[in-house]
This record gives sequence, C-alpha cells and structure tokens, in this order.
Amino acid sequence: MAIAVIPLCYFLVEAAFWTGLIKASRNQLLAGFPAPYYLGYFLWLALQLGSVNWRFERAMISEINTGAVNALLLRPSSFYEYHLGQLMGQKLITAVVMTPIIFAIARIWNLPFHADRLPMALLMGFCYVLLLFSLHFAVAAMAFFFDHVYSLNNTKNMLIWFLTGELMPLDLLPSPIREWVIALPFSCGIYLPAAYLSGRISTHVFMQGFISLAAGGIFFGLLARFVWQKGLRRYSGTGA
Repeated sequence: MAIAVIPLCYFLVEAAFWTGLIKASRNQLLAGFPAPYYLGYFLWLALQLGSVNWRFERAMISEINTGAVNALLLRPSSFYEYHLGQLMGQKLITAVVMTPIIFAIARIWNLPFHADRLPMALLMGFCYVLLLFSLHFAVAAMAFFFDHVYSLNNTKNMLIWFLTGELMPLDLLPSPIREWVIALPFSCGIYLPAAYLSGRISTHVFMQGFISLAAGGIFFGLLARFVWQKGLRRYSGTGA
C-alpha cells in the first residue's frame, strides 16, 4: 500500500506547490512552460527511480560498523550484489505498481505525458539506479575508515537531491550553471527522463544523457570497487 500512497502524496504536494507558484506569479507561463508541463514533469517522481533510498544506504553503513558484514561476506553473492538486488527489486516493484497509476493521472488531468517515450525513460532510470548505488556503496564503504560516515552520507544526498532535478527542473537554473548541471550524470535520475516524457526537451538532448551516464557509471563503479577493496583489507587486517 505504501508503495503507491507515498509517491502519490509526494506528487500531489509538488502539484499543489507548482500550480500555486504559477498562479501567484500572475503569469500563465514559468520559464516558457505552463503549469501542466510541470505537473507532467513531477509525475515521473511517482516512479521513484531517481530518488535517493536512505534505508539501503544506512543499512550498509550499519552492517559495516557493527560487524554484521561478516555474515554477508560468507554468502554466494557479494555485499554489493546483495544490496543492489534488494534495491533493484524494490524499484522494479514500485515501477510496475505506479506505471498504470501515472498513466491514469496523465489522462484524467490531460497532462503532457508521451507514453511512447516511457521505455527509454525507464531504461535511463534503471541505469541511473546502478550509477547511484555505486556512489552510495563507495560512501558506505568509507565506514571501514571513519566512524561518522552518516554525516557525509546526508550531505551527499542533499547535493544529489538538487543535482537530479528533484527539487526543481534544472532548466530553471541560470546559465551557464544550467548547462553544467544538466551535463552531469545525475540529471539522468530525474530531470532528463521527466523532461523527455513531458516534452520539455528533444530526443537528441535526452539521448546525450546516456553518454554522461555511461562515463559516470564507470567512474563510480571503479571508485566503489577501490574503496571496498581497500576497506576490506583494512577490516581483515584488524582481525575482525
């Protein structure tokens, strides 16, 4: 039940905020787009593919801090695969449950939502989950070296919350900051798929996001592997 209720509540809050903001401005357009384009944009958030999942991050850090990682190291799957499988499973279930609901909302409210673009948007969303998990894993693995990783983790999440476009569409940022932020792989989490589905950007701009996504995925994947191996050697060396 919570899988559907929480994303819908989040969307309704965003819908009320942006509709009220545009009405308060006494202008039918905000940065060249009417209110329905913003509602169509934030409808993507109901799938929660690009949203940070705090529970999985804190669980990884806690297991390292408490030594529970020992039991996970003995399993056939790695620590990385174990938590990634759980995260991807949760995201997949949410996507399956919420997809027909967001189609219904878009139809009832007559929102700009291009259904034919959904498969590519979902592909980008799930690829972004892999990138984001690698970054979370790298930060969690720092618990082998530091006692207060939670603070670093929270700071990182707040920054990602802004860079993905979950706070607001990134095309509202001033130039040249807008171009730099959109060029980062984090924009593939919310902004690019949401803007693509709602018609804010073209297919060409959307497809360019896969380039930064691939580069970012390789970088954070290697970083996660490096920090984990270094931390595991240090952990084993203490006799834990």
